[in-house]
Amino acid sequence: MAKNDYCIIGLGRFGAEVANQLNKMGKNVMVIDKDPNLVQKASKIHELAIVCDASDINSLAETGITGVNTVIVAVSNIESSIMICANLRELGLKDIIAKAINNIHKRVLKTMGISRVVIPEIEIADRIAFQALFNIGVDIVNIGSGFSWVKVTVNNKIILNKTLAELNIRNKYGATIMMIQRQGQVIFPPTNDTKFELGDVVTFMCHDEKINNILKFFVRDTNLDK
Repeated sequence: MAKNDYCIIGLGRFGAEVANQLNKMGKNVMVIDKDPNLVQKASKIHELAIVCDASDINSLAETGITGVNTVIVAVSNIESSIMICANLRELGLKDIIAKAINNIHKRVLKTMGISRVVIPEIEIADRIAFQALFNIGVDIVNIGSGFSWVKVTVNNKIILNKTLAELNIRNKYGATIMMIQRQGQVIFPPTNDTKFELGDVVTFMCHDEKINNILKFFVRDTNLDK
């Protein structure tokens, strides 16, 4: 697999939803589970679906997972989760997002060097998919009727030194900029003359179908150009 691909280990509700979200974003996704029935179901969506007990390091290595950039461990069993994360670390994987079922589980994973640990519900699976895709934290809150509030940090230099009027975000992306947080200050409401700076935390509202496009605007991700 290419280095800009993703692997989901564990195809329960959460893991399957994250995989599907990444697939909708046009990314190649490897999915792994030890349950043949779940893998068979996933194979209808994902080209690379593998039956594997990821707690066995030799079996895990045989999947070709060392060629994956980001791995998301979506296993609920604490013992299995810890073993899988340990295997991934031993195999040299660095970018790992792991699901935890409680704070104790989260603490253990953190001590193992897993920097991104979440205690998720199915409603925030799209947020984890965006974190994997953009390598950033993205806060997404659904407000109903197909719209969401989104908070993201600006790191795209291309949009700097241009006013909101020049960027024409509302017409181009269907997004409304609600607030900008900058070094402890809050710009509310932003005006047509407001310009973005690197590190700005922007809160905007847009239709759910537009989220991916507007995130590409705020966050420079070289994978998106491949």
